[in-house]
Amino acid sequence: MAKASVKPRTVQVELPEEAFQHRTWKPQEVAQEMRLLWLLEEVRARRLGFGKAAELSGIPVAAFLQLMGQHQISPFNYDDDELARELGSDA
Repeated sequence: MAKASVKPRTVQVELPEEAFQHRTWKPQEVAQEMRLLWLLEEVRARRLGFGKAAELSGIPVAAFLQLMGQHQISPFNYDDDELARELGSDA
């Protein structure tokens, strides 16, 4: 099955100059970081699965899972009650 062509969307964001006082201004690096952070937040909000987010970010799933860990995002989709039931606890 052929993959459908995905048209990229461009988002323009204005950032204050002072945000770059302690950092080199490299637009491609900032864009990549913002893309990753946006995808991480989509996963955190459960609007996107981590496998798809890794694919969209262009990095291996294992690397994306490491980023999720660094941002305290669980790859498991359990709420507290579901987790308690799975663990056989009355918490």
